[in-house]
Amino acid sequence: MKYFVVFSLIFCLSPTLWAEAKLQDVPEGHWATEAVYGLVKMGITTGYPDGTFRGRQNISRYEMASFLSRFTKYFKRLRGQREKLVEELKSEIALLRYKREKAEEETQFSGVIESRARVSPIEPRGGKTDYRLKLDLIKNFAAGTSLKMSLDTVDAGFNTDSSRAFATKLVEIESKFKLAGLSFVVNLGPGVVPHTEDFFPCEKNTIYIRPKTAIKASASVAKMDFSASYVTRQVETSGKIGVHEFTGKIKYDFGRWALHFRPRYLFKIDGPRDILAELGIDFYPEKSWETNLFLSAGSFQDGQSGIYVKLIEKIKDPWKTGTDLVLRFDKVGSQYRIEDLDEYEFVYLNNFSRLILDGTADIGLKLDQRLSDKLSLEWKGDYVTTGDYQYGEAYPETYLLWQLNLSYDFSSKVEISAFYRSYNVPSGTAQFSDPVPKISELLGIGLKCRF
Repeated sequence: MKYFVVFSLIFCLSPTLWAEAKLQDVPEGHWATEAVYGLVKMGITTGYPDGTFRGRQNISRYEMASFLSRFTKYFKRLRGQREKLVEELKSEIALLRYKREKAEEETQFSGVIESRARVSPIEPRGGKTDYRLKLDLIKNFAAGTSLKMSLDTVDAGFNTDSSRAFATKLVEIESKFKLAGLSFVVNLGPGVVPHTEDFFPCEKNTIYIRPKTAIKASASVAKMDFSASYVTRQVETSGKIGVHEFTGKIKYDFGRWALHFRPRYLFKIDGPRDILAELGIDFYPEKSWETNLFLSAGSFQDGQSGIYVKLIEKIKDPWKTGTDLVLRFDKVGSQYRIEDLDEYEFVYLNNFSRLILDGTADIGLKLDQRLSDKLSLEWKGDYVTTGDYQYGEAYPETYLLWQLNLSYDFSSKVEISAFYRSYNVPSGTAQFSDPVPKISELLGIGLKCRF
């Protein structure tokens, strides 16, 4: 079809079409010869029956009317042909666009690469560069069915304290499909990946959250959402599953607020077991204001607290100055989690992707100030105390960590940033009893590219 359309268009627009009629009295080389045969080609005239044109003879009003009528018919016919060609070309272009968009929907590829250079101006002095590459390849099949393969290098290549196995720590596979009215998600992933290198004290024990190997089924009925999952929380090097988890979630949306409940059952074969119950309320008093309240009950051992409380306030541009605020408070009971059951991620990470340990409280603040369309300033910090809000030299694992970051967006895909970070541990003992300097600082620049 497209070849026919193109050929027809060329044919109609070509200035060189041969005429069959030959007029006897129109000499070659005459100044009007081209014009006369142009009229013949358009079908306006074929001359007189005897094969002459009689160019010097006056024409009558009847002949003029005949000429004008033929002119009108010719241009109507030509316009109709061109309109038909335009419509056919539009159809061809629409079909090509549809095929291209369909191909893009069926297969999607995207990625992010981040690189940083950091230096410590005080003890321990030193500098380091790193990178992180994230790639996603998504193949969409029928409606609601897809397969995604992801690569995340996390700290592989620059964490000298440990190596990362490619297949088990860097790659994730996710499949989505629908069956019997339920939506299923199947994940094959590494789960939590901790950064264990202590080159910069403020970065040790930061956490990379990756999906765990799990299967989840979910459904929605009116304003209520249901889900049930099986999660392999701990997998040994041999592939044997160490910790199993069965969990479910029920959420009901009341409009301006939502209520959700999640029970968890964890166990090891012939080993410890635990049950946790989580209750959450999401409240939306205004479009620019969101409140999240979370209460969870875990293990109660030897009379110790097994309660976890979290409160988050998100306020978007309250003063109409381009300022966004996120305030959060986390308090974890001294016996909320059982370490052998890999329950650490049941408490959300703080602003620096660090764990909030049992028996501690974390007060966090994040302030994002938009300075222009491309320039923004962010301040974030976490103040960590004991469970009874004590902080200082006599209280190990308490600390104050804050950062000031200036970022500039060259485009929607390229961002550059510069930051200063301060880490204060008055006891000199950080998380997991790690000895660290009481004060350390970090200066750095970063580059992020999306594609």
